[in-house]
Formats: sequence, C-alpha cells, structure tokens
Amino acid sequence: MMPGWLRCLVAVSGLALSACASAPRDAGLAGVQRAVVAGTGQQVVWDPAGAISAPSSDASIQPLLAEPLSADRAVEIGLRNNRDLLATLESLGIARADLLQSRTIRNPVFDDELRFPGVPARPIESALMQPLFDLLRLRARRAAGEAAFQVTQLQVTGAVLAFAGDVRRDFYTEQAARQVLARQTTITDTARAAAELAQRQHEAGNISDLDLESEQARYETAKLDLARMALDELQARERLIADLGLVDPRTPLDLPSELPPMAQEDPATTDLQPALAGRLDLKLARAQLETARRNLPLARSDVFAGLAVGVHQDRETDGKWTAGPGVALPIPIFDTGRARRARALALIRQAEQRLYALDLAGRSAARTAAERLREARARAEYLHDTVVPRRQRILSLLQLENNAMLRGIFDLIRARQNYDDATREQVLALRDYWVARTDLQAALTGVRGFSVRP
Repeated sequence: MMPGWLRCLVAVSGLALSACASAPRDAGLAGVQRAVVAGTGQQVVWDPAGAISAPSSDASIQPLLAEPLSADRAVEIGLRNNRDLLATLESLGIARADLLQSRTIRNPVFDDELRFPGVPARPIESALMQPLFDLLRLRARRAAGEAAFQVTQLQVTGAVLAFAGDVRRDFYTEQAARQVLARQTTITDTARAAAELAQRQHEAGNISDLDLESEQARYETAKLDLARMALDELQARERLIADLGLVDPRTPLDLPSELPPMAQEDPATTDLQPALAGRLDLKLARAQLETARRNLPLARSDVFAGLAVGVHQDRETDGKWTAGPGVALPIPIFDTGRARRARALALIRQAEQRLYALDLAGRSAARTAAERLREARARAEYLHDTVVPRRQRILSLLQLENNAMLRGIFDLIRARQNYDDATREQVLALRDYWVARTDLQAALTGVRGFSVRP
C-alpha cells in the first residue's frame, strides 16, 4: 500500500497539473479585432503561429495600390503591412505566454548525495521536493496573470486604433502637401514671369529700379517658399510610405488630386461627457489598477515562496534504508517581506492617482480637440465662401480693367498671386479640418497616448 505521505505528494502534483488551465488560443486577438472593426471599419490580421518573414518586396499589397488610394484604403494597407504594428501584435503572444506561466507551478527538485568513505556501505541521501507555495497561491497568481493579460490586450487595442488615426493624418497631410506644392509652383511661375517682364520694362525705361527690385524680391521669396513646400511634401510622403510599410520609396501612390469636402455633420462638440464614457485609456488605467491590487496578496506572501514538501530517503553506513516525508520552510528573520508589501501598496496608490489624472487630462484634451474642429471648419467655410470668391472676383475685375488699359499688368499679376495664395490657404484649412476631426475621434475614444512605434 502506498504510504500516506506519498499519496499526499501525488495528490499535490495532480492538483498542480489540473490547475494549468489553457489560455486563449488566439491570444486575445478576437477582442482586439472587434474593437478595431468598430473604430475603423477595417480588419486587423495576425497569425500567432506565423513564421517571421523579412520584407523583401511590395508585391503582396500591389493589388491594393493599383487603385486610387483613399484614407480607408491606406488604413487597410497599414494594418496588413506595417512592421511596427505587427511587432505590437506580438505583445499578445507574449501576454499569452505570461498568462500560461502564471497558471504553472515550479517543477519538483531532486537532490542526491553520496558520501565517502562508507563502511560497509557508502551512505546515500536522496530527496524529491515539490515547491508547495506556488500551488497554495495559485488562485492569486492566476488572477494577477489574467489582469495583466487584459492590460496587454487593451494596450494593443489602443495602439492599433491610434495607428489607424496616424495613417489618416499622414494621408491627409500628404494629399494637402501635393495640392499646396502644385499651387506654389503656379505662384512661383507667375512670380518668375513678373520678374522677367519687369526686367524687360526696366531695360526699356518704363519702370523704376525700385519696381524692378520689388518684383525680383517677390520671385526670390516665391522660390524659397517652393523649396520649403517641396520638402514638406517629401517628408509627408515618407511618413505615409512608412505607415504603409512599403519597402521601395519609389512606389507610386495614386492619391486623389483634391481633398474630400467637409462632412455635412461633425461629431457633437458641446456635450462630450456621453462620448467620453467608454474611453480606452480609462479602461486601461482601471485594468492597471486592478493588476496592482491583484499583485498585493502575492507581495505579502512572497516571503514564504521557498515552502516545499517531498520525499526523503537515506542509506546509512550499515546499509539500512530509511524513508519519510520532508519539508522546507523559509524562516523570515532577515527578509520579512516589508519592502515588497510597501512597493505593492505604492504601485496601487500610483495607479489610482494616474487614473484620476488621466480622466481630467482626457476631458481637457477632448474639449481642446472639439474647439480645434469648430475653428477649422469655420476657417475652411470662410475661405470657401468669402475669401476665395472675393479674390476671384477681384482678379476678374482687374482683367477687365487691364483689357481696357485702365490697370497695369503688374496689378493683374498681383491679383493672380493673391488668388493663388487664397486657394492654397483653403487647402491647408481643409487639411486642418480633417486632421482635427481625426484628433477629436482619438480624444473621444481615448487613444491619444498609444503608439505602435518604440
């Protein structure tokens, strides 16, 4: 018959094995996908068991690049192809492994000693010890592991949604940069034509030195603005290429020539409280607070982490065998666990304060984003309805007076430049509107502080 102490050890091992419940096979990807689809309308794809592949070409996404690129299409490509995003999704696999580890106890330890000399038999001492304290606090470890897993799931969700917003901002910025560069090219060409005309008229004695220098100065300023805007367009393009995960920087991007018109209605910007109720950053802060609370019982009991039970067997020098149960019990004389408990309590208080501060900061950020959206819309409407039509009418009237020889050619050129300046400002205002709309959505959903980039 099996001794009682041995039956106890077998029962302990069986409980340990049965306690190792499985973690989600998809590492929590389904929850992330639901949130991403609800927030962006796009699907995030990740294979937990997929092989690592080095980016060698853009062939896999060429079908998506063949059609004109929209903001939604850019987000779709980025969610599939951006390596920073894929690295962030790997956090789910790491969290799943940590969750499995939190449900696992340490392995048994076998200890064997052979002593010399021995008469008539060499003495042997063997012990098989099973760490017991892991099993006794398995429920607390499992709860802490599940809380930490939820934290990672929320962090990944927030990072993916924030990345989608970044792609939209960069798309609108690149689209506007192309339009602004085209308009500035027209302005520069007009300024060059005016400077050349001024040079000819100066040589003919029709204008003064001051008039010539003024036209040439305008042309030089226009060239500087053109160089700056060409650099802005290059930087915006590079950001968008990085978002899409493209390998070849020369990959053509077929963007629409015009920014989309403003939406008929914007999100409510007066009473923001209902929209802020489900902010993701607050959910994450609460999950981090819960994790800190779950770790407190573990910190209190860590001082007894070396507790173990097992089997002990000896052979004495006379050849006789003895066996029996064994126990290892830490004695908390020097390390009483006070430091670990104090640290765990400080982490709880820190998480509570950060939750409170994050709530206030998020409300302020949402109000600021709402005001930016209202201002951007009002500015874009004013430019579209008032400034640009007026500049266009001035240009038309000056054309008529120039035809009647009542106004000089330089007045007409100046009116053309003023009209082009107004249309450029209109493009920038429309860009600011779409960026502000994206920022407001990020503030309302609470993903402003998340990022997929290190």
